[in-house]
Amino acid sequence: VNQKFVWMAESPTVSGVSPREGLPGTKVTIRGENLGNSKGDVIGLTIGGVSCLSSLEYASAKKLVCLSGTAVGKCQIIVQTKSGGEGTCTVVFNGLVLERPPLLDPEAESDEWKDEAFAPLPFMKQEVKAAQIPIYARKVTDPLGASDKSSRKGALPFDQLAALFPNGGSSNIQAEDFNSIWYLIEVHRNTSFANVKSGLKNLRNEVELTELAPVEFIRNNLDAFLQCFDSLATVYTGLIQDESKSVGGSITDSAEQHLASCKKFADKMFSDVLTYKARADAMRNALTILQRYRFLFSLPRTIEVNIKKEDYDVVTNDYYRAKSLFSGTKVKVFTKVLEEVQKQVKTLRDDLKKKLHILPTTLDNQKNIIKYLMDLDYEEDAAWECICNMHQWLLKRLFNTKTDYQKGHIVSSSGDQTPLPHDEITPPARGHARTMSDLSFLSGTGSAGRDKANVRPPKDLDAESSPPRRILFIKEITSFLMERLPDFCKLNQAYYTGSLFQGVSSFDEKRQKESCGANRPKFELMILEIMETYIDMVNCSLYVNAYDQLPKGRKERLGDWVPFDDNLLEKCGAWLPQTIREIRKGVSSLLGLSLPSQVINLSQELAHNVRELCSDTLFIRASNDIKALPEREDWKVHAEEGGIITSLPVLFENLVVETLLSLKEVIVESLPGEPKINDTLLSQSLERFHDLLEDFTICIDTLAFNDKSEENSEGQRCSSVVMHVRANSVSSDDAEMASLPADQRLLMILSNLIYTKTVVVPRLFGFFTSHGYPYSKEMQSNVLTELDDLEKRIFDEYMQHKSQKLIECIQNGTSVGGFDWTTCPRPTGIRTYVREVIFDLVIVHAEVYSVSAGLVKKVLEQLVGVVATQMLKLGKSVKKFSLNGVFHFYVEVMVLQTKLNSFLTDQSKKDFQQALKTLGSIPYDEKLEDLISDFEKCTELQTRCFGVARPKV
Repeated sequence: VNQKFVWMAESPTVSGVSPREGLPGTKVTIRGENLGNSKGDVIGLTIGGVSCLSSLEYASAKKLVCLSGTAVGKCQIIVQTKSGGEGTCTVVFNGLVLERPPLLDPEAESDEWKDEAFAPLPFMKQEVKAAQIPIYARKVTDPLGASDKSSRKGALPFDQLAALFPNGGSSNIQAEDFNSIWYLIEVHRNTSFANVKSGLKNLRNEVELTELAPVEFIRNNLDAFLQCFDSLATVYTGLIQDESKSVGGSITDSAEQHLASCKKFADKMFSDVLTYKARADAMRNALTILQRYRFLFSLPRTIEVNIKKEDYDVVTNDYYRAKSLFSGTKVKVFTKVLEEVQKQVKTLRDDLKKKLHILPTTLDNQKNIIKYLMDLDYEEDAAWECICNMHQWLLKRLFNTKTDYQKGHIVSSSGDQTPLPHDEITPPARGHARTMSDLSFLSGTGSAGRDKANVRPPKDLDAESSPPRRILFIKEITSFLMERLPDFCKLNQAYYTGSLFQGVSSFDEKRQKESCGANRPKFELMILEIMETYIDMVNCSLYVNAYDQLPKGRKERLGDWVPFDDNLLEKCGAWLPQTIREIRKGVSSLLGLSLPSQVINLSQELAHNVRELCSDTLFIRASNDIKALPEREDWKVHAEEGGIITSLPVLFENLVVETLLSLKEVIVESLPGEPKINDTLLSQSLERFHDLLEDFTICIDTLAFNDKSEENSEGQRCSSVVMHVRANSVSSDDAEMASLPADQRLLMILSNLIYTKTVVVPRLFGFFTSHGYPYSKEMQSNVLTELDDLEKRIFDEYMQHKSQKLIECIQNGTSVGGFDWTTCPRPTGIRTYVREVIFDLVIVHAEVYSVSAGLVKKVLEQLVGVVATQMLKLGKSVKKFSLNGVFHFYVEVMVLQTKLNSFLTDQSKKDFQQALKTLGSIPYDEKLEDLISDFEKCTELQTRCFGVARPKV
């Protein structure tokens, strides 16, 4: 915007003048509106058609002061300015006639009026009474002598007085059109009749005194008249004497000749003086013109210099000034200078038009160039040309970017064909196994800081990965369009509202409204075409069949489309949330502009579709990652609350949390202008969350029942889990675990499942609801039921492995060495199979306790129950016991019952009692009791983990 000149849109208006009448040279104060921004802005000031510009004194845009000219009568006051043109007037100034023009030397200059109406002779007396001065020579105030300030209060305005006397008139007693009635109304409107009569009497006395003034004047100056008479008599006598002595004729004739000669010489000299004066005036006028319009003669050079400096504001102001002053001139020198200026301005217009078509550029720069072109009389619609050119440029850049990316060239927003830096979009490494300290953003973990449920977990960066081409393409066109399209819309808005043309001198508001009305539908089609092209490119990049589903016209406009060869789910899934975020932010920023409703609907539809796509992709990726967790299980363990687990539950939790955090921004949070996500998508997210939990259940099931790894030998058991845990409660990164036996693998899986059910699942549901997702108590109950069922199956499978060994030990141990219950010797010690059963249970206790202490009682109670059941079956299977056989069976049952007392259930106790009943009556033998006591003492250290206390028999 031009800051040096502010052009006024309204013409000057004169609404007041003081005084309302006066003689030529009267200092007149003019008041009104829009009387010029400065003295230089006022280019014309006339009173009654007579210019008063030379005496102008500029006070403000509402006040001017000047000297009145020679116009007579009712005079219009017209002010003309550069900024507002010729003005109007609502008042008149009454110009009075100068009765006695002053006698001035024609060669002398004077700035004041001299009153020479009465100048007494030098030899007359200077003290002249007022009555002796003629009326025409007096300064008349009130001939009646009856006026004062109060009598003039409420005087009628000059306009009303002029309306009362349409034939003219004046209250000036010295004017030729003096009207006594006008005088009385104006001067004595409030004077009483008695005072007027007294004034009339006073006026008559004045007239009488004036008539006696000549006689009184002669009487008072009689001596002077006698002296003049004597002087004339002396002159006459001398003249007679001179003539009598004269030889060449009458002295009068000679004097006449001399006077004629002097007059001729004086006339010649006066003529020369007038000639010189005319030449001087002409030269002075020429110098005045040169001085006044010197800017015009230097204007071509000034414009050339300012164009090189790109100071276009000064160029447009100088051009407008010259055009307003000399546009209609017929002076050849002015016309020639203006032609040269017009050539330079035409060249400048061409250069500015080229600059207007150079893109990219700033919106302010475009506005300034448009205003310069309009100030320089550009005949076309520069603003609309700029809008059309920008529309074509935006489309061209979109199509060029599409072509370059599909050919494998990456073009940055600045136009350089250089790859974008990979760190602009960095995907998270999915499924990284963080320790529980990394999961401190969740509540209920029992460690410091874990109650901060709203803290986003840190993401590991994959420095070697690079964004896929389709991701870079979407990012490029989105960032470009969202950076340039707002300027395009704002330029059109300024064009439509007219704010683009503020301060433009040649602005035609009516013509501009007509142009805007005709071009507005065209702009709506332009912005629609751009947004459709952008949306089609985004959809074709993200959806497989999007190109085939396009309408025919939009498909032809988009041209050939080569699908990207990178897999959206596998290669682009990690980058998709950040890409969708950029699309949504861009669309949200566009919705804040004044866009057609069709464009707004398309933008909102795009935002909704990409949110759904991102939700589907993230859940599918999470599901695939969870299903692949069995392949990542390395069986390295670390301690957590309640036992030992592998990295599997943490990997699962991380995957779900990362997915929910990514989806929170997509599903739960809506940007300004976006419609809120519907309930259907929220319910789908809840169902998919349940699917992720089911996928992990399948993962656990796969590890528990479909693992084909061979079991290790019996001697490796303690070294694989128990010994490892004893050595270090948390596995080291460089310690490789051997393949676990089936029973120990089941135990680790069972521990992972219990940790997932008791810790991970409640924490995930809490995280799910705390971040705005819908909560379903029924779903949580169903998930826990499914995990309980899986836990029971795995536990049963584990118990089957452990029970089988005990059963085999009992079955094989009772008959080892050809032992026969009817022919066996008296017992001297506890047989080996009993020892093996007890020590196997000790190993199981240590193994289970080291992994999950909460499972010890449940596992051992069932295993002790199996032992009790097998002992009962053994007692029932023996057809006949000898006395020594009875002693053997009694000692073995009592040792097992005593050592395993802490894990006896009601059923196992009953089974042991039933086993003893199969022996019938048992005679008391103190040696047998000693055997039992000795065995108890020998194995006290090994079985201390059972915490036994010998039951009463």
